[in-house]
Amino acid sequence: MAKYEGKDHYLDPETGVLKNKLGLTDEEELKEAEASLAAWRSFQLANSPIKGRFDLDHLKAIHKHLFCDVYEWAGELRNIDLAKENSYFANHKHIVSAARPVFEKLADEGYLKGVDAAAFSARAAYYLGEINALHPFREGNGRAQREFINHLAYRNGYFIEWKNITQKEMIQASVESFHHADNTKFAAFIRDNLRELPASDPVKTTPIKKTRNRFEPD
Repeated sequence: MAKYEGKDHYLDPETGVLKNKLGLTDEEELKEAEASLAAWRSFQLANSPIKGRFDLDHLKAIHKHLFCDVYEWAGELRNIDLAKENSYFANHKHIVSAARPVFEKLADEGYLKGVDAAAFSARAAYYLGEINALHPFREGNGRAQREFINHLAYRNGYFIEWKNITQKEMIQASVESFHHADNTKFAAFIRDNLRELPASDPVKTTPIKKTRNRFEPD
């Protein structure tokens, strides 16, 4: 979990573990429960994605869905600053202003509609890196940002098999993106695990027009 240098009101003062709706006081137990419940919520999203404008509010809605069983603040922007080793993420007071040009750029690119798999992977990797640098939530950023990118993939007829990528690989890719603005590893991970949605996938079927609209910005 990312660390906060100073008083962290998200933590239980007695256990040092994130306050949670499950009443868990052991960090490992909380990690396991969080992963299990978020995985189930992610499965739900694969069948019924969250409609939105692919902006910060959309990302917040995805985070809320993923972690609503675990944290009261699911879907809310953090109000403390975060650091992980030598990575200092966006100042919490500037998350909204820092996010705005990122998502405006995505809109200007037409949400990557109509690009081939290689181009999609490269640009999706760029946005993954930008969202990672924001790290807008106290916890659950990695899963939320990957789910956001998967929503972008769904809209363009793809899905990404993130399960094929190890945590160690993702951390290394995140470090290279954050410190060197190098999204090569992110792009390779996405391209190697990018799949076309099958015709039988509920995201693509019945009715087609309605399903397509679920991914169109409002």
